[in-house]
Amino acid sequence: MSRNAEMMWSPGFLPGDIHSHPDRLLRDHLEGTARLALDLARQHGLPIDTRLLRKIAVTHDLEKAHPLFQDYLLKKRGKGVKHAFPSSCFTLDATKNLWAAEAVRHHHTHLDDADTSCKFWINRELAELQSHMREIVPSWKCLATEEEWEDFIDDLWEVKIGKEDWLALRSLYSLLVTADRMDAIGVFSLNFNPLPKFSPMDFGRKETTPLDGWRQSVHDDCMKNAGKIDSPGLYTLTLPTGAGKTTIGLEIAHRLATKWGYGTIVYALPFISIIEQNASVAKVLFGKDSVQEDHSRAYGKLTDENRSKGNSWARMSALFRYWRTPVVLTTMVQLWDAIFDPKANASMDFHRISRAVVVLDEPQGIDPRLWNGFGKMLSFLSEKWGTTFILMTATQPHIGKGREIAPPDLNFPYNRHIYSVLPGKHDLKELPELLCNNLPVDDGSGLIVLNTKKSALKIYQLMKERLDGPVLFLSAWMAPQHRQRIMRYLRYLEKKSIRHYLGCLGKKGIPRSKCVRHYLISTQVVEAGVDLDFDWVFRDMGPLDSVIQVAGRCNRHLNRDDPGNVLVAELMSANGRSFCGMVYDDILLANSRDILTEEKNFGEKEVPSLVKRYYDRILEGLSYKPVWRNIEEGKWGQKEELIKKEDERRNEMVFVELDRHIRPILECLRNTRWTLEELDEKKRLVRQAQQYAIEVPLKELMRWQEKVATVSTNDNIPLISRCGEEEYWFIARAAMGIIYDRVTGFVPANMYNGSDLNNPFV
Repeated sequence: MSRNAEMMWSPGFLPGDIHSHPDRLLRDHLEGTARLALDLARQHGLPIDTRLLRKIAVTHDLEKAHPLFQDYLLKKRGKGVKHAFPSSCFTLDATKNLWAAEAVRHHHTHLDDADTSCKFWINRELAELQSHMREIVPSWKCLATEEEWEDFIDDLWEVKIGKEDWLALRSLYSLLVTADRMDAIGVFSLNFNPLPKFSPMDFGRKETTPLDGWRQSVHDDCMKNAGKIDSPGLYTLTLPTGAGKTTIGLEIAHRLATKWGYGTIVYALPFISIIEQNASVAKVLFGKDSVQEDHSRAYGKLTDENRSKGNSWARMSALFRYWRTPVVLTTMVQLWDAIFDPKANASMDFHRISRAVVVLDEPQGIDPRLWNGFGKMLSFLSEKWGTTFILMTATQPHIGKGREIAPPDLNFPYNRHIYSVLPGKHDLKELPELLCNNLPVDDGSGLIVLNTKKSALKIYQLMKERLDGPVLFLSAWMAPQHRQRIMRYLRYLEKKSIRHYLGCLGKKGIPRSKCVRHYLISTQVVEAGVDLDFDWVFRDMGPLDSVIQVAGRCNRHLNRDDPGNVLVAELMSANGRSFCGMVYDDILLANSRDILTEEKNFGEKEVPSLVKRYYDRILEGLSYKPVWRNIEEGKWGQKEELIKKEDERRNEMVFVELDRHIRPILECLRNTRWTLEELDEKKRLVRQAQQYAIEVPLKELMRWQEKVATVSTNDNIPLISRCGEEEYWFIARAAMGIIYDRVTGFVPANMYNGSDLNNPFV
């Protein structure tokens, strides 16, 4: 007799007074989760055993029938019971499938390595498990016999693990976790919108400059090549900066998705600031209702109105970063986590990659040691799920072997900028003189990009009085809300400058130096994809692809008659240590230095050959991280970080009182005893608080705490304090202009040169 025939049990056997949630019967939740999981699998075309998936779903919360859980849930008595593992015993009994049981056992935590999973079940006793199952669900007829259990355990001692097992487990896990969260919130049907129509952008319609005509030509060639693609796979789209690759990439993705009947386009980028910019483009092309911005700042707002059951999708988006719309713009980190992160909630978007077109914009920021494993993963998912991946950038890294969509040997038709590389190392204090001697500082707007926050702050202090025009600043020591305001102001200044410059055209005798100028001093947060345009650019030494990406902000839209200037030099601190060495990998820097110092002066058309030489040298002798080997060997509880952190020293979370809103949010989070029903509100407040958050090394905070220990404030709240149990720091409003600057963000204590602290009462 088959196990399906043996398992005559269904959630309908459960008593009608047992709840899974305060307003949901357990049997309804189990059936609802099963229905949603099957609908998700069907919607996204996952090749999965649907009978196995149903058994997982209808058993995943059975331990909630325990009297102690019911007392906790309905009478607020006791602490309840942990339900995941006992529920997974029912799953294992019904399926005799290790991965099905593991999906249930971890549906509120994270996956284990495969050998850990095997050892866990090897150490269980069947009689003990079945005794508990009969006690909690009397209607359950245990299926496994002693002989079957012994055979199952014997297999675990020598189980063979492979990538197919990983895909099966992660697929089941993703579907179960998502369906469970949906049903618990009140999402009882999917109602996904179909892939919308695409409104193509005509680059040559206005023909305002020769650049528009060239962009139209590039677009047409790319579309022609995309039309020849006859099967899903791994592809590359290598276009110079300013070629309009965002719209071209999205149009190709739409064309391929339509061709194969797919319902999802995922567009992943490295930085949040670019997502906001590109999302506005996508909303024009697809319509705003079809596009979802998925990043930490795009949190769903949970109002009194959408708390009602009729707005359950609003609650879903407020609580989880789940991709619901047909077009999703997300971060590269979120995509990486959807594939590799073992945590339950991080896996929710994994099934959305099936039968989707995924565009990876600016993937060169990925650690080269991950390229090989990541490329194999993309090829594997493409083979199994029909997913198409498009790697899109001006500096194409060697991630897998993709087929190129762009025309061969495509170069920008004009030299928008010229590179100059200064030999040797230079003290940071020399930079103002280097800029004045090598760049037209007083002849147009400029961008200065440094490698560390402190070096950027020092240059801001040295340059702000010497530059004639607004001088702005950007770094990760500025709260997200603060950075957004600066980006909006930059775009306003840029438009104002262009309008002024265009107004000067044709008026002989009006020099460009009379046009409105502005300057930005920044860390790498403006590196890739940000649509800003300056007349000249300085970049501290860094990986070649980073240098070229920053240069892409120089005369980006060909507004100058002559090429812009890009200056590269290696800066060092007073003790002779290069700032680039504090941030980047030695392999990347060594090859970048070699190539840049060999060339010294070159134009934009020489960039593709330099990039190829650069990546070829990097790959010589590079040791890869075991991303793919971990999958093949069952090390699924581990995850390599996607992007190397700039500063691996211990950082602390700091909230900055930029306005009156953050203090009551933190007080509410700290003083409320949150119940299960209120967790959605707690998560919403946490995400809102993140708009005021920065990360700062502990020693920098300790220096300030000591420096201002005797300073009093009007409301007796210290300028800076540590909230012990909450494990975060708070910079009070009275510290604006002292610890946190309205222009540059957090100020290290040893860089503060104001006089406010001379008065002991601030």
